[in-house]
Amino acid sequence: MKRHASRADSGYLQVKIRVPTDVRDRARGRRLSVVFPATATEPESTFTVTLGEFCKGSLQTRDARIADIRIHAVRAALMAFCDILRSGTVELTQRQIEALAGDVHRHLLAEHGDNPGTPREWESFKALTRAAVEGKIPGAPPIPERGRSDDEVMRELLFGETEGESLTETINGMPATWEARALEQRVGRLAYWALQSRGIEVDSETRLRLLRRIAVAALQAGGTLKRMAGGDFRPDPAAERFPPYQDMCKAAVSLSDIFDRWQRETKPAGSTLTTWRGILADFKRHLKHDDAIRVTDQDMVAWKDARIAAGRSLKTVADSDLACIRRLYAFAIGNKLVDRNPAEGIKVAVKKMAGTGRIPYTHDDIARLLRHAEGEGADYRRWLPILLATTGARVGELTQLSADRVRIEDGVHVLRIEPAADGGSLKNEGSERTVPMHPALIDSGFIDFARSKNGPLFYGSRPKRGARSDGEGRHASKSVANRLSDWIRTLPGFDDPRKGPAHSARHWWKSTALRSGMADSVADHLQGHAASGVAGRYRHHDDLRFLAAEVARIPIPLMKRAGGEALLTEADIAPILEPIEQS
Repeated sequence: MKRHASRADSGYLQVKIRVPTDVRDRARGRRLSVVFPATATEPESTFTVTLGEFCKGSLQTRDARIADIRIHAVRAALMAFCDILRSGTVELTQRQIEALAGDVHRHLLAEHGDNPGTPREWESFKALTRAAVEGKIPGAPPIPERGRSDDEVMRELLFGETEGESLTETINGMPATWEARALEQRVGRLAYWALQSRGIEVDSETRLRLLRRIAVAALQAGGTLKRMAGGDFRPDPAAERFPPYQDMCKAAVSLSDIFDRWQRETKPAGSTLTTWRGILADFKRHLKHDDAIRVTDQDMVAWKDARIAAGRSLKTVADSDLACIRRLYAFAIGNKLVDRNPAEGIKVAVKKMAGTGRIPYTHDDIARLLRHAEGEGADYRRWLPILLATTGARVGELTQLSADRVRIEDGVHVLRIEPAADGGSLKNEGSERTVPMHPALIDSGFIDFARSKNGPLFYGSRPKRGARSDGEGRHASKSVANRLSDWIRTLPGFDDPRKGPAHSARHWWKSTALRSGMADSVADHLQGHAASGVAGRYRHHDDLRFLAAEVARIPIPLMKRAGGEALLTEADIAPILEPIEQS
């Protein structure tokens, strides 16, 4: 069976989908537009067809895999359009009509603003649009959703070789009939685009009102683009007159309300709450309002640019700022609070440059770090480095350890990685786990240290920064992790910005574990990484004696024999499997 339709006169693959019979008559003659995003081999393009019995046209690619993706996009757009037709027409308020006109205004500026061409082109654009809306001409070339309308020939036929004020006087002198034929021809495609993008179908009377307001918005955009074509790229201050589109069935919802509902439902870590609350506060200061539905794509781009201009790193803007707003809107859409995500598709051009990525510690780095730690008196400096080196855990997990989580299970000395009982949190569900202790950790005296404590190991049972009952604020363990990183940075040879003070030990552990023969899935489990793929979810690493033997494979650089040779033999592994009574 053929996967794609074809045409004898084209090398591009085609799509041909039958329009459902129940809406075919209403769909006939209507235009459907789908934007195909760019791929590694194909530029962005627009698929636009006039519907009949079939929705058929070029997929604008010869690549069968890309064609498959584009067919799905066309089918989805067609089915959504048919659903709109089935749902019937809706009444639009004056505000909603003006909001749709604003969509068109912004679209025209986005489409042509970078390369506006010549002032004469936009003089022709405005002349034909004005004459069409006033019914002074029998017909007009359509303004397309993408690309430019071909206005020059029609301008000369209708108005002659006139320019500037003479052109205006010529149009003024033409009789106005206010018939809608030329208006429909001129801006009808833009109206279909605006209605389709909002999932709306309107009756003929509402459509005529919408066409007139879209024509006015197009005239305004044409004036701005004419000015840009002359070299003046200042934004149009009158663009603020357009209200955001809002379904009448949706009540106003604030960004603060969305944040509070997201917090109550997802219960994020206190540090995430603190960071995201600050991001949202800055976003609201930039907007000068708190209305989630009023936020536009242009608002998002302007805020992104402001954050970058303020000195935020590109990675922080992309992975923290935009990610926060995008996630909050995704939550709001899932809970039917809003119907669109203005942060979707807004990107920062973060290019990973060679020589800037995170790298692991070397064996020598680990050995030096552990030697520095041996001489320290502060508990977190003495014990966290060897915990990092022997477990591969996240530093934020280790700083939450308490005495009751250093235990023996099935005859194996283990660390139980769990959220701290006083309000701590872990990265995700897979982070909670039981990790066997390495022989180097057992021999270091860490167990005696843990037994000497009653409660948290690395912060006081009554820390200055306690966990708040509302989940806000950073947990006390976070400040311990920060102090450890600050201390490591002060040590000689630990100033490489590509090596995270604590996190590069986690990279070293993973690399060393794999070189020591540990399976990927075992290393992932011990480090609290989520299992990849469906098969990964069927693996259950619950044999502690097996895991203990795997952990013992990892050579810890500080553990040298008298002769200087490295590290562990099978005889070294056996002691950690022997039951040891707790004192």
